[in-house]
Amino acid sequence: MNLYRNINREKIQFDFLTHREGIFDDEIKKLGGRIYQLDYITKIGYFKYKKQLETFFKKHTEYKTIHVHLNQVSGIVLEVARKQNIRKRIVHSHNTQNTNLFVVKLYKCYLQSKINKNATIRLACSEKAGKWLYKKANFTVIPNGIEMEKFRFNTGNRDKIRKELNIANETIVIGNIARFDQQKNHLFLIDVFYEYLKLVNCAMLILIGEGILEENIRSKIKDKGIEDKVKFLGIKKDVEKYYSAFDYFVFPSLYEGLGIVLIEAQASGLKTYTSKGRVPEEAEISDYLKYIPLEENPKQWAQEIGKSNIYERKNIKLSDNYDIRKIVNQIEKIYEGEIDG
Repeated sequence: MNLYRNINREKIQFDFLTHREGIFDDEIKKLGGRIYQLDYITKIGYFKYKKQLETFFKKHTEYKTIHVHLNQVSGIVLEVARKQNIRKRIVHSHNTQNTNLFVVKLYKCYLQSKINKNATIRLACSEKAGKWLYKKANFTVIPNGIEMEKFRFNTGNRDKIRKELNIANETIVIGNIARFDQQKNHLFLIDVFYEYLKLVNCAMLILIGEGILEENIRSKIKDKGIEDKVKFLGIKKDVEKYYSAFDYFVFPSLYEGLGIVLIEAQASGLKTYTSKGRVPEEAEISDYLKYIPLEENPKQWAQEIGKSNIYERKNIKLSDNYDIRKIVNQIEKIYEGEIDG
């Protein structure tokens, strides 16, 4: 969506082939995009999924370029697109591993084997993400870009969001923005917050996102007896405003391709903590980010966060490597054939 909002839509128009309705559907349509849906491969299986793809591309012969963001599952989409004469087949790696069961991992490795044979351009959000998906094949790193100005710390947004959520000024707010999935390690985050409350009683945890593990997370919060200290906000279109309301951002992922929320948090001058060795070094674009090993227990994480106490919240000058305008320029040249990627 960051690309779509900023790309020159007089020259390039995105249509979306996805698996479910999303919160950006109305915005996409207003910007001129069309949205098509397939069933999840996990729901209908490999052969029916492949058939749906074949049917789609036979019906829609107008597409000359496809940009796929499904990590290992991209292999099947690229293969079908090649057989249906889609000339430019771009694949984009956003992760560094998966957490599926052994049999599913084998299945995804089979799909992954199709990627290098069927892609014409290979992109990745980080070196680590590229090496994981493409092995020894060449690829180009293009980070996920953000609109830097939108994420600058804003006292007006801070006051507005805290008032809406009934959070007192003196309350320390820890934030996390991620889908509720095993990869994002929310259960560990709850343990960290529980330990942090022993150090700072006047604290609140805000979780923005949704996913299959929400009930597990809620159950753990209930078991800890801290339901009144945690707020679930679902998915937010205006997520940039919430960074200003946070005091710390804690993101203990098991693995990440990059972790774009870490870039957003730092752009807001927010003290940020994430998993050492699990999140690529490219995510560190300021001294506001600190890596902590997941091997350290939740109490140690809480103590590390507690060391910060009150700090000056200020906007910091960031490298333009993550500026969406620069990223869009690179992507436009790839789409138009000026560079191969």
